[in-house]
Amino acid sequence: MAENLSAENGDDNIEIFDYKKGVKHLIDTSPHLNKLPSQYILQLPKSPLSAPLAHVPVIDLHGLNNGSHSESRVSAVKAISSACETWGFFRIVNHGIKMSVMDEMVKVAEEFFELSWDEKMKYGSEDVMSPVRYGTSLNTSKKHSLHWRDYFRHYGHQNTLHLWPLNPPNYRNVAKEYLEEIWELAMKIGGAISEGLGLDQNYLEESFGEGLQILAANYYPKCPQPEKTLGLAAHSDHGALTILMQNGVNGLQIKHNQDWVSVHHVPGTFLVNVGDCLEILSNGKYKSVEHRATVNAQRTRISIAVGHGPALSSTIGPASQLVDQKDSVRYRSITYKDYIELQQSSTIRGKSALQAVTTK
Repeated sequence: MAENLSAENGDDNIEIFDYKKGVKHLIDTSPHLNKLPSQYILQLPKSPLSAPLAHVPVIDLHGLNNGSHSESRVSAVKAISSACETWGFFRIVNHGIKMSVMDEMVKVAEEFFELSWDEKMKYGSEDVMSPVRYGTSLNTSKKHSLHWRDYFRHYGHQNTLHLWPLNPPNYRNVAKEYLEEIWELAMKIGGAISEGLGLDQNYLEESFGEGLQILAANYYPKCPQPEKTLGLAAHSDHGALTILMQNGVNGLQIKHNQDWVSVHHVPGTFLVNVGDCLEILSNGKYKSVEHRATVNAQRTRISIAVGHGPALSSTIGPASQLVDQKDSVRYRSITYKDYIELQQSSTIRGKSALQAVTTK
């Protein structure tokens, strides 16, 4: 059953402009708020807080450092392939990124959200393709029910450093180091995914080229009635691979076998998930997975997701090696830019964008 994202009737005494300032602004200016404003109440089938705990596959990436025919690499490739096919989500350990680098990225993201609203709004934009963008609720500027989230997004792995914030003062240096290491990690995982699909090890990296990398920092403040709303509605990611870390506060849920399950935080690890682009490239063998963010009444949650995909001008479609007469093309080709605009501009979440390019 799809989530109904329509909201209850709003309170006419509260100006909608105040809500455009975001949930952190609302919390900061309403310290005694004990009831969720009606604009944020979602019509959910049941409380999202009741989802059981999931034990997603845990994959040791150390084996990927060995030769292509080594037993440990073959085992890691098989594990990643199985996780992509059965879960669409997996946790990685021995990934090679220092805990200090991870902690610094979370710290500067938190410092950014602690800035004044005026300072953050220097990066405000209603253009879903803007290379740097601050906002609240869902990404789209179209009318929709409100979600308990503020976000900050910007491109990485491209010549956009000069657009990143100068405040906090060390943001650019920290984010640059983090994104460079995450790109290398994504390409390492991409090599294993390519092998698992029976493609050349460099297939994914070569198809990405310089590629598009997008950092999305999400801020979910404490919520007075967390059972009545979501931080982010159910959706799949538009890219090929997303690498996620959190600040130690749980809230991630994924849809597995048509049921919602919670994925808890484990320090020092990353979560990796399949996106729509990889489902298209694999001609449906690997499935992108719907996921959502819940909120809580005790602690602010911060998540930092970094998505990876091809260049905006690239055409995405199934790899020709994975299509034969018995298994026809399942997705029509589309430029990556057009696909992102299709997905990000819609108020309908889930996998609606992918369904729009599915041929059967």
